[in-house]
Amino acid sequence: MAYKTIKGSEFDITSEPAPFSMSVEALEGAGKTHFSLMDTPGPVVHVNFGDRDATWFLYQMTPERRKEVTMYDFQAASSEGWNRAEGMQGLHDLSDIAKQHMEGGKLNGGTFIIDSGSSWWEIVQECYVKPQTEQRGDGKKIGGLEYMQGNLIVSGVVSWLKSQGAFVILTHRKRQDWGSAGPIPGSYSPQVNRKVPYLVEVRLDLYKTCLTCQSQECRAVGHVGREHKGRLLKFAAQTMLEGIEINPVTFGNVYRMYTGKRPPWYPPEETKAPATKLTAHGVDSTPAATKVTS
Repeated sequence: MAYKTIKGSEFDITSEPAPFSMSVEALEGAGKTHFSLMDTPGPVVHVNFGDRDATWFLYQMTPERRKEVTMYDFQAASSEGWNRAEGMQGLHDLSDIAKQHMEGGKLNGGTFIIDSGSSWWEIVQECYVKPQTEQRGDGKKIGGLEYMQGNLIVSGVVSWLKSQGAFVILTHRKRQDWGSAGPIPGSYSPQVNRKVPYLVEVRLDLYKTCLTCQSQECRAVGHVGREHKGRLLKFAAQTMLEGIEINPVTFGNVYRMYTGKRPPWYPPEETKAPATKLTAHGVDSTPAATKVTS
């Protein structure tokens, strides 16, 4: 295990805060991949680990943006689907991709995306957790001990990614919560390794509301169009900002709140009257066009 020493007496508080890591959590189609690919700083490395095809977004990018993006698309080798051997090879390949693009600060200031972190965690469980149960042969679960190796792998990988000087985004699918009477309306939970919420600096919940009735559950005929929104579930050490809604929900707006500064990868813009807000690192002079509500 590697470590570094940070002495408070020598720490430069005028320096830029280190790039942060995020867990982006949402139901299918709520904008996890769009958020991760379309507004993050380049260069961008996108690892499609069992999610839908993301090349559609390349058609929506400017030529300059496309040049900044490298995609890796993991697929099953046959019509029989993924198996354990393929999963293990996929984990090794993910490690190689991360080293290739990040080791030694190659991706400083850029973005590394695992899409989806839910599929990644499922493969870690298949390759490292399930074999322990099978080896015992009794079919009984032994709680945390059973998941220890899988948790260590997830913790180690996320920690290493964060240490390489790039922004890190893991997307996670949400699923319907069930109670004794069946599905609980409006209640969903992310499929995420339990260590991830403690490892990332920011957790963002994405959702859609009907443009006509504002409901997240709308199925009404004639109610056309949805608005994409985001709500902060965790924001560094600023618990005052938990639950705040971000609109428009872009990575740039999260960056403004986190650092108190305009995203340096944005093109020059016209002067706007600032709106002072609390951030994770002080005060944010965010342009008034950015709407942040609770």
